[in-house]
Amino acid sequence: MISKAVSSISRAALNATKITHNTYRFSSCLPRTSSSSIDQVTIAYTSLDLQKMAETKTNNDEAAITDIEDLHRHAIMNKQSTYIDPATGFTVFTELPHLKRGRCCGNMCRHCPYGWSNVRGTSENGTNGRAISGDRECTGRLVKQILDGTYYGNDEDTITKLEPNGAKLSTLNTSPPATTDASTSATISRGKGGRAGGTLTSKNVPYTRNGDKGTSQLFTGERRKKDDILFEALGTVDELCSVVGVVYAELVAAEKRTSNDNATASTAKSMYGELPEQLLEVMSRLFDVGSHVAKPEPNIKEMDKSQKGNKGFSSDHTAVLEEWIDAMTEELPELTSFILPTGSIASSNLHVARTVCRRAERRMVPLVQEEETCDPDALAYVNRLSDYLFTAARYVNFCDGSDETQYRKARSIVQRERIIVKLNDK
Repeated sequence: MISKAVSSISRAALNATKITHNTYRFSSCLPRTSSSSIDQVTIAYTSLDLQKMAETKTNNDEAAITDIEDLHRHAIMNKQSTYIDPATGFTVFTELPHLKRGRCCGNMCRHCPYGWSNVRGTSENGTNGRAISGDRECTGRLVKQILDGTYYGNDEDTITKLEPNGAKLSTLNTSPPATTDASTSATISRGKGGRAGGTLTSKNVPYTRNGDKGTSQLFTGERRKKDDILFEALGTVDELCSVVGVVYAELVAAEKRTSNDNATASTAKSMYGELPEQLLEVMSRLFDVGSHVAKPEPNIKEMDKSQKGNKGFSSDHTAVLEEWIDAMTEELPELTSFILPTGSIASSNLHVARTVCRRAERRMVPLVQEEETCDPDALAYVNRLSDYLFTAARYVNFCDGSDETQYRKARSIVQRERIIVKLNDK
């Protein structure tokens, strides 16, 4: 009898964490005589305590079942939210209330269906969970299965685990599992996402599922709807950075085609001067702008440079853009009319970047003027950046020897017309 009870405790592992020798932590347990909820109760057992528990008998029907998982299974099959632990007299929550809550509470609950996914400092990370914390659709189906009496399969030692779309993912054995390697476990369960890893990898993955309901989190920890004006500005700045990245790749590719060598940004200088390196710098500054937008600072508009500290955006970056514009303009023919966004592919994409930049500027204006949470210096940088991109588009055509298509009035003609102008004699 003693060995059976000890084996039962070992078999279920008490779904607990061993704190010291012969000490275990139970979660979401409540004494029957208590009127208040206790999230965690720490109970120390000596070897003698274990023997006494094994020899304890009561007339309670549930107490006739000594195995923790058998007690839990019996309660679930009777659609119960709790059961009484015969060894301690404590009330223990079944998986039903946890599934109804829809997420892991982080309290190391004995029958956590989420595999302790929100418990810090554990190696579980949700890998042994039957549901994904926060996935209301999946947990809702599991609750329905409990209420319908279909939670367990034909074999009462098995339970079906579902994907969020309702498809059968795997069948989990609720009896003591045999030792399996990490690869087998990884194919059975879904990772939490992010740094906790994915379904098939333990490495950091880009998805977390936290934004599936249409909200996203700022660097301040605040969550907003994804169509908020702040995210409109942030997304447009991100879009702009990506277009600039396309141009950078095209310039390097053009240099490779010309030199038939494994060119990098440094070797591309021979063809486009400092432009490729400048574009890398621009992308870096756009990351800074995005970071600044994602961390709104109240009343930053009224702060001076000393008050802003590292909270603001340096106006020096705008001054650098003006120097680059001046240097490229000095090499170009005088601009006296409108130009069409034509020429090389890189030049045309710089015009696309210019128009996206103007949109990013428009999205940032309310953050500066109405919410007053965005540094005006960041807005000034984006404004000047569109001028830089316009000049860079002309400069690329100049370096490629491409013609510039101007749109201006000719003599004695009222309507403007297209005039092809050579920028370079290449």
